[in-house]
Amino acid sequence: MNHSVRSLLPSLLLIGIYFIADEFFGTVTGVWVAFLLGGAEFIYTRIREKVYDKMILLTTLFFCIPGLISIWANGSVLSQLQPAIIETALCLLLGFFAFSHTDFTHTLPAGYRKNIHLSGPQLQSMRKMLRILFILVALHTLLAYTAILFLPEDTAKFITTPLLYIILGTYFVVFFIYNRLLLRKMKKEEWLPIVDEKGEVTGQAPRSICHSGSKLLHPVVHLHITNDRHELFLQKRSMKKDLLPGMWDTAVGGHIGVNEKVEDALKREASEELGITDFEARFLGNYVWESPRERELVFSFLCTRYNHIHIDNDEVDEGRFWTLQELAEGMEKNKLTPNLVHEYRLLLKPLFNRS
Repeated sequence: MNHSVRSLLPSLLLIGIYFIADEFFGTVTGVWVAFLLGGAEFIYTRIREKVYDKMILLTTLFFCIPGLISIWANGSVLSQLQPAIIETALCLLLGFFAFSHTDFTHTLPAGYRKNIHLSGPQLQSMRKMLRILFILVALHTLLAYTAILFLPEDTAKFITTPLLYIILGTYFVVFFIYNRLLLRKMKKEEWLPIVDEKGEVTGQAPRSICHSGSKLLHPVVHLHITNDRHELFLQKRSMKKDLLPGMWDTAVGGHIGVNEKVEDALKREASEELGITDFEARFLGNYVWESPRERELVFSFLCTRYNHIHIDNDEVDEGRFWTLQELAEGMEKNKLTPNLVHEYRLLLKPLFNRS
């Protein structure tokens, strides 16, 4: 369990205590428990975080108001509908976070917000989970209203509370098992470091997730090779590649592994793809490249001295030097990868123009 999830446990525990009190000790007790727990958390946050956290007060009101309505309307239809009213409020809240673009971490108490940093893909995954949960709760809410108004009291009591717990429990058990199986499958894959735009590592993810459109930023190295005639060596990507097979690409390019230095990745990729074991390279710069399937932080290098080129692998079909005229024609005929075209115009063409 990661630190972000652990940091939420106190609030989840308080919510659990409220539901237990409301279910087993009655509405009045439930309201008092919600009020006291919310007040205690508000005071604790004020002392520890030095802020007046309005979200705690709003959350406390969220749980207290349906109970107060039920107490005020004791014996009326509103009182009987209290479980369904509470669930309706919960359903609306789930729907708002599931279908809006709001970052729902901003609604957490201040003490927990600072410990939770979700990336865009993580927020999308969380919203997908919330949408499924919203559909389940919405369907049960409709069933709860129907049961309270039209079914026998014992049947209605089972549907409004135990059945809801069974549905939610089953959902979270299935969700947990699914994620465990998915994680077991992913452990067999190549894992890549996830970085910010400064290159600082923030986590890691399987290669398939990085290339799935998640847009998780991961680092790669590119090595450009030129000769004394200012020709640029390109490799032709193997037809077995899952991305852009058969197109002409940077001489050397590949992912940086977990806990691998940029320089070590450059040496490894040069050896694996072109058989180069001794070379000198200078750093040209880095930039973020984004395609429909992935987002990369590219570290680009230029090489003018190397011992030899020997292609003997199933990732590269062939390689050769291209003149500047051939490069221009290749771009017009869409023979070069979009990333290579972008990088050539950004970093290489200015160098050739100064030469």
